[in-house]
Amino acid sequence: MTEPVIVETRFEKYPQAVMLRMNRPEKKNSLPSAALEHLGERLAALHHDLDTRVIFLTGTGNAFTSGQDINDINNMSGAQLAGLFERDIDILSRIVSMPKIVIAAVNGDSAGMGNHFAICADLCVVKKGASFYFTGAAKAIPALLLGTSLLPLTVGLKRAKAIYLRGGQYPAEKALAEGFCNEVFDAADWDAELEKLAAEFSARNPQTMAHNKYQLNQHVLQMLASVKLSGLAGAGYLSEISTVPTGRVKPAGR
Repeated sequence: MTEPVIVETRFEKYPQAVMLRMNRPEKKNSLPSAALEHLGERLAALHHDLDTRVIFLTGTGNAFTSGQDINDINNMSGAQLAGLFERDIDILSRIVSMPKIVIAAVNGDSAGMGNHFAICADLCVVKKGASFYFTGAAKAIPALLLGTSLLPLTVGLKRAKAIYLRGGQYPAEKALAEGFCNEVFDAADWDAELEKLAAEFSARNPQTMAHNKYQLNQHVLQMLASVKLSGLAGAGYLSEISTVPTGRVKPAGR
């Protein structure tokens, strides 16, 4: 039987810790629309689950996620594109605002939506050998999601501009030096280090963690409404100028 694209498990010793694993290794764990819809539903359910204290986002094999399935995007109309951005911003907003601790466990290469997951998560840990790829500018893909707005708060405005205007590859060690992630773990220690994090946050008082996260995110929470509106406006603009976010520009008048 084929496994689902989003696999949900709990740590055996620490059932308060949930792992949501993106599971499409033959496509670098790219996420079709149905899988993103399911991920959003699971995050919404875990938001209110009193038995959950910490959520890990990770991938299968040698990739974290390459983001949304580009074939889905290529076949979308302008209206569908606006709906996609609304859904994606809702997922990222929930990661930021939910009372659970969310950890991006970047087990392999990441791009697109995967980078937004890493930026919006409360903590980001990376397996040595993994890289973040920011290829949007080179491929004429506009940056419209929440992670783009939060990145300057994480690494500073000038560094954020360099990342999104120039793009490029950010190996784990460079991402750590830039302040993009919290820690880099050796591959041999990866599972053990994630288990340590699961143990740490499973033992913490959930109300205190939720309170501290809320207080630390005050500025971010104030940004969410305006970020959502700007993202939807950007999606609408793309449809008006007949440009879709895959680098393809349609001939004028068609």
